Amino acid sequence: MNFNYYFTNDELSAILAGWAAHYPKLAVLSSLGKSYEGREIPLLTLTNLATGPDTDKPALWIDANIHATEVAGTTTALHIAHTLLSGYGTDARTTRLLDNCAVYLAPRLNPDGAALALAAVPQYIRSGTRPYPFDEKADGIHAKDMDGDGRILQMRIPDPNGDWKVSSQSPRLMEKRGPDEQDGTFYRLFQEGRIENYDGVQIQEARPVQGLDFNRNFPFEWKPENEQFGAGPYPTSEVEIRATVDFITRHPNINIAITYHTFSGVILRPFSTRPDDKMDVNDLWVYELMGERGKELTGYKCISVYHGFRYHPTEVTTGAFDDWVYDHLGIFAFTVELWDLPGRAGIADRDFIEWFRKHPHEDDVKILRWLEANAPADALADWYAYEHPQLGRIELGGLNRMYTFRNPPHHLMGEEAEKNTPWALALADMLPRLTLHELAATALGDGRYRLRLVVENSGFLATNTSGQGQKRAAARPVRVELTLPDGAALVTGKARTELGHLQGRSNKLSVLAHYGSSPTDNRTWAEWIVQGQPGDEIGVAVLSDRAGNLRRSVALPG
Repeated sequence: MNFNYYFTNDELSAILAGWAAHYPKLAVLSSLGKSYEGREIPLLTLTNLATGPDTDKPALWIDANIHATEVAGTTTALHIAHTLLSGYGTDARTTRLLDNCAVYLAPRLNPDGAALALAAVPQYIRSGTRPYPFDEKADGIHAKDMDGDGRILQMRIPDPNGDWKVSSQSPRLMEKRGPDEQDGTFYRLFQEGRIENYDGVQIQEARPVQGLDFNRNFPFEWKPENEQFGAGPYPTSEVEIRATVDFITRHPNINIAITYHTFSGVILRPFSTRPDDKMDVNDLWVYELMGERGKELTGYKCISVYHGFRYHPTEVTTGAFDDWVYDHLGIFAFTVELWDLPGRAGIADRDFIEWFRKHPHEDDVKILRWLEANAPADALADWYAYEHPQLGRIELGGLNRMYTFRNPPHHLMGEEAEKNTPWALALADMLPRLTLHELAATALGDGRYRLRLVVENSGFLATNTSGQGQKRAAARPVRVELTLPDGAALVTGKARTELGHLQGRSNKLSVLAHYGSSPTDNRTWAEWIVQGQPGDEIGVAVLSDRAGNLRRSVALPG
């Protein structure tokens, strides 16, 4: 596999089908449903079927490319799948994971948008291709490759009232005009495109015809369009989102979710709409621990969206995936913003959002120098004259954003995917998991037998996943069901017994060994008296929505 690559829909389909054919006991290819334009939304289920079906095991959810141009997520998701499949049987960790858990991997939730992004001339839309909120084009500039060179760059228009000037550091860059600067040549900057309903006076950026934002369409504090841009007419109105919500809610074995986006080089966690002191404090501590592990493995720091990734200091974003799965289902969820061009250029310790509004021009120069040294020649275009059919003589040039800011240059994509895979595997190793500590039948005489069961949660997370999961009653408690052969009967106990939830290690986070305490709250037991005959097989099923199911039998001794 070459991971320094961005895969078209057809290429992605062929790879997934090939893996399913080559690894029939480890990989099952299915579909979440169809997109707006009728494309399949592929889902790859990874687990060792010889050790049980996926629904009998705790699971990790991974998705990518919900936003059209954020195609780096697809390659990263494929890298994770490839690591698991190619390592099975030779690598201890990947073998253990596929034997004991399931991974649901949706590498491209938005195939329609990706088709536009990966076209010969990339088209920049936020999410899906359905016209929204109106069918007709809004007044203003719509992105378009005006000169037919296969790129959508920028337009600069000379204007004494413009707010930009040519950089004093490089003629390839534009620099902001000073607030009191009066002398010089100034410009207005726009994306390359054509102006809809141009009146010869007003020039403004138009809202795209495809104005949806799929990551505002989930059923968490959803807001209508006048309050949340791109949210859709109602929660899960878009078929891609409805298919995702339907699958996840029908698979209560999912405990952790990762959704891959671009760009910033940061791991985001809930909430988007409220501060950390409104989160269950134990869940917050677990989130922080998981995030620290993510920083160790990826180099990305983990931050709350509310505290560190708001687009406006007085506004919040609603209807996001990670908020929905955590708040409604108690699933620990993360949004990973892959790739960080400013960071690669040496611009560290910055506010991820505020930097776009305000930073020194020296930062732009650092990015230019990095691109000149590390990116393909077409990453940044020198300015050149162009006769625009509406604006007359202007210049085109500037940054070719698709494989600079939005995604890594091709030759760096594999590196970005490779450094993110270990954290996904680490999260899979944190899932809860039911194991048997003891299952035995002891003869008591007179055809009676004591059946004793001791079951443990050997995983890190609890069998309810999180405090929020407990609050929402998102997962049923652990329970045991007995199946008796004909002629056998229960003397004491019930055939169906609820055992309650079992803790893991996520409630034992103190690192002060001198006052350490490790209670066995991850373990419970049950006993029954059974009337039967020697050799009778008693079926025992220990069931957990989140930690997997155990199905065993025990023979009554002679």
